[in-house]
Amino acid sequence: MKQYEYKFIRSKMKIGFDYDKKTTETEAEWNKLGAEGWKFCSWANEAVIFIRETDA
Repeated sequence: MKQYEYKFIRSKMKIGFDYDKKTTETEAEWNKLGAEGWKFCSWANEAVIFIRETDA
């Protein structure tokens, strides 16, 4: 049976009006998580939830 682990990242509002910069920073953060095997799962209670399969 497959097993999974979850990562909760608190959604934080970045200060400033530069939408393009905020988008670029978020994209880089999500790409880093993707490279580590994390996949977006859901968003709830101001947290972004990622999931990945474990070897256990």
